[in-house]
Amino acid sequence: MEKIFKDKKMAAVTNSMPGNVDTSDWFKSLSETGKERKQDKNSIMNRAKDKRSWFCVHPFAEMFIELDGSYKACCLAGKSDKHTINNTPIKTWMEDSDYLKNLRKEMLDPAKHGTKAINEHCIRCVKDETRYGKSRRTHHMWRESNSKERWDRIERNVRMYEQSGQWTFDERIMQIQLKSFGIECNLDCHMCNHDSSSMRIDMMDKHGVYSEKMFGTMKNTKRKIKLVEDNLNKIDRKSVVDQIKELAPYLNSIKIIGGEPLIMKKYFDFLTEIVKTGHAPYITVKFQTNLTKLGEGKHKFIDFIPQFKQVSFTASIDGINENAEYLRRRSNWKEIEENIDLLNADKYKGKAYVDVNSVVTCFSVLRFDEVIKYCAKNPGIRSAGWLMIERPKSLRVNNLPKKLKDQLIPKYEGWPDIQAALRMPEEPDNDFQDTLNYMLQQDKAYEGTKWESHLFDTFPELKEYYDGSYPNNS
Repeated sequence: MEKIFKDKKMAAVTNSMPGNVDTSDWFKSLSETGKERKQDKNSIMNRAKDKRSWFCVHPFAEMFIELDGSYKACCLAGKSDKHTINNTPIKTWMEDSDYLKNLRKEMLDPAKHGTKAINEHCIRCVKDETRYGKSRRTHHMWRESNSKERWDRIERNVRMYEQSGQWTFDERIMQIQLKSFGIECNLDCHMCNHDSSSMRIDMMDKHGVYSEKMFGTMKNTKRKIKLVEDNLNKIDRKSVVDQIKELAPYLNSIKIIGGEPLIMKKYFDFLTEIVKTGHAPYITVKFQTNLTKLGEGKHKFIDFIPQFKQVSFTASIDGINENAEYLRRRSNWKEIEENIDLLNADKYKGKAYVDVNSVVTCFSVLRFDEVIKYCAKNPGIRSAGWLMIERPKSLRVNNLPKKLKDQLIPKYEGWPDIQAALRMPEEPDNDFQDTLNYMLQQDKAYEGTKWESHLFDTFPELKEYYDGSYPNNS
């Protein structure tokens, strides 16, 4: 996607700060020394490019609060910290936690400090860069550097940390990601973990749509769901809101995740409280959303657009038209397009944006080139990116039959990460029949409803690889 948007929409800016400037002068000289900073060999970006560091913006300028209230460096981090929102204030965790201290030291100088914390917490990005040549870390660093002002501030904060050994809240660079308000969702996406979506739970409990071969034993999944629900009940949301309000002077953005956040009244109430702080005009709100709804009842999230600096709606789009509706069941493509158009109306110009973030699975990859072309041609979409699915591993791109993968590779000329995934061998313990049977099980549950659709009608090229073993799946 970088290739498509390079000139048209998302040219990267990688200015950095000079290495021999007194810290007291850094902020004052930002606009005056851009050219010199770009040439600085010791800038954060140049050190990362030269492989002298494994820098990631998250431990320095972002934080993630999980469903159970636990802290992580980002949504992909492999392990949560022992500290949670219930026992440690957000500010204390950002400034003093060993979790972040170790990551920061290693990311800035792995030659000196090693990579133990990176390999423990950032294994997903480490693996993705090995497998596909890119990761969420590299994508975010490239994307953040598009904003000269923001990247200058990140560079300044990191340099001050290197000199003092202390991380502090001192300017508006922070992004807080929230996933701790619930799992309400209106869609039944085939790849989603059941403990992240109320609709997935409903389809499992009431219609038996589940595959133990793909998601593990149902008993274990229900245990995870119960644990999530118990932990959600323990979180003092008023305390969470109060703490974030306290940090409002330092917030560059707030990223809100679900479930589906745009149907959750709790998030509406939360943003209302942020507006009351008086800092909303300086804060960008980002919704990770399926973009099928822009509110629930009287709670219209578009009403917040004029009150914040910007509002970004990052849409989860894996297919176009009927493919989108099949991959994320219960969605309506016409509604999604109408919402894209609405957010690009003149009344929201410069304030609301639609970005696309896709999940590439063994099914979506069959038509994912259509998503790439759609995003590139649609003036209502500011940027687009994607992530290769990790779990359940049976849905990984490399588990398609080899003949299909060989046919798809030429289609993704210019997107080496997708080609790399297609060239990888099938997982040794994978059985593609199990994956097909799971999708057919979902098809059967929707027969006779307005969401009825069928795997081999949507992707007819898969039919020749099906051995007719349904319903002998567990």
